[in-house]
Amino acid sequence: MSNISFNVGAICDAGNVKKINQDNLLVKIGETHFGEFGLFVIADGMGGLAAGEVASGIIISTFKKWWEKDLPVLLYSSNFSLDLVDEQLKKIIQIINQTVINYGVSINKNLGSTLSMLFLYDRSYILKHIGDSRIYIINKKTIKLTEDHSWVAEQLKEGNITYKEALNHPKRNVLTRCIGTRNIELYESKGYVTENDVFLLCSDGFYNYLDEQEILKDILKCTKNKNNVQECLSNMLKKIKSKKAHDNISAIIISQNKDNNG
Repeated sequence: MSNISFNVGAICDAGNVKKINQDNLLVKIGETHFGEFGLFVIADGMGGLAAGEVASGIIISTFKKWWEKDLPVLLYSSNFSLDLVDEQLKKIIQIINQTVINYGVSINKNLGSTLSMLFLYDRSYILKHIGDSRIYIINKKTIKLTEDHSWVAEQLKEGNITYKEALNHPKRNVLTRCIGTRNIELYESKGYVTENDVFLLCSDGFYNYLDEQEILKDILKCTKNKNNVQECLSNMLKKIKSKKAHDNISAIIISQNKDNNG
């Protein structure tokens, strides 16, 4: 069986209108006996001026520190398991949340951020999520692995508004859950990865301007032709910006190389 290796692309763009990019992302790839493993995070900050940028920055810097300091110790411990990784990730997110709350109190501002995180290890994934950024798994179709924690998503789920109404609703950016609030409730899942699976993490500034069929078509075309996924994302970014997108735009694509022999 071939060793696992990733083909990764990432974009984090301020967009057409906003001067400050409150999105942040993290891509970390390591290597072990079975091949590559990785940590991928997208955070879309909010809070006005630079506050949202700080909130999303706290998320990224804390995960970066965990990857560099704590994860190596865990990886080489005799009792390593993905359950232990899962426990550590939960604790890290609680620390992040309290840090963001404390910072908000110190500057007398309400601030917060979405958080969508994917940890890939030996054909398995761990997912942690809060807010309205998204994680998709793409194979022959597009499957949304996360749920949107927004007012509009809740109203849509309850049948109070239609999908068409939701697209341009004045409250479409109102979140019901995010980092920076007390007693956060994460959306969490675990699963297995097949060699044809492609993952997409993205902020709302990305998916609001590309429907799922467009995303599927562009990514499948790219991976089928073994094109560089960074080039694929760059082309998708151009498409979004041509639609007069007004938000920050962030995305990460992770596909798997299939021509490495292990």
